[in-house]
Amino acid sequence: MQTAEQIIQALEDAGFKAAFLPISATEQVREHYGTLLERGPETQWLRGTIDHFLKQQPPKMDFEPKSILCAAYPYAGAKLLLNRRGSVIEIPVPPNCLDCPAEFQIKEILKAGESKFAHTAGISQKLLAVLSGLGQYGRNNVCYIGGWGSYCGMCGFYTDIPYDGPVQSSLRMEACETCDDCRKACPTGAIGETQVIDASRCLAHVNNGYIKRIPRWVPKDAHHALIECLRCQACCPQNPPIDYSHTLALDEAETKRLLSLSKRMPKGLEQKFQKFGLGGWSMRALKRNAKLAVKAK
Repeated sequence: MQTAEQIIQALEDAGFKAAFLPISATEQVREHYGTLLERGPETQWLRGTIDHFLKQQPPKMDFEPKSILCAAYPYAGAKLLLNRRGSVIEIPVPPNCLDCPAEFQIKEILKAGESKFAHTAGISQKLLAVLSGLGQYGRNNVCYIGGWGSYCGMCGFYTDIPYDGPVQSSLRMEACETCDDCRKACPTGAIGETQVIDASRCLAHVNNGYIKRIPRWVPKDAHHALIECLRCQACCPQNPPIDYSHTLALDEAETKRLLSLSKRMPKGLEQKFQKFGLGGWSMRALKRNAKLAVKAK
């Protein structure tokens, strides 16, 4: 069996970043969740997530977990280009919304090391990344990974690899103490002075498709992205510029079909979006958000 250091090196050689936590870190997760619930009504939406985590403890798997592996991978942004009445309308797609094979590649590296592993179901992946020291929270409650900013994805796994290292105590970036660019840029006032945001007012939460109707308190000019929201990350000085080289261009006929009142997307157009990297959960809100973004321009 490979050591934690060897697994980290193998992942870094493949372009990922990784860190380990001792299995006892689940107690810090429990304490952190308990503290969140005590903060006030803006955190009560987390209760379902926390209850799910508690029901998973201790985790049921076919091996004794000895550590938690946290891995991160970079994301690139993308743009949808609509052709409407002879004009091109650009709608950004946040980096974390496209399909990415990274998690599959990470699992293959773990398998090659003959390690036993299981996904850390029920735990916030960004919380694990922060506790491991791999990243830190921004004021916007997004996880930032050194060198990549917040344009990255994360995954965590219970493993049978021994590890007894420390748990990170510094959870938020020091740069956020004197900066509130994201708070000013948030179109719905979800970001406050504390580390915890009011996620029930976050545009990303509203635009992910789980909410059928856009609340009246969302400003009409707030809509700008095809999925979720980019305001708090795009303005952040800790982030590099977004690479928008990955684009999907629709012709005028396809644009008209996308923006039509029809609820169901034509099969051919749906397949085009899936090939682009958008599918599954994102398809629920794609048509609606495209219409809202066009109206807001």
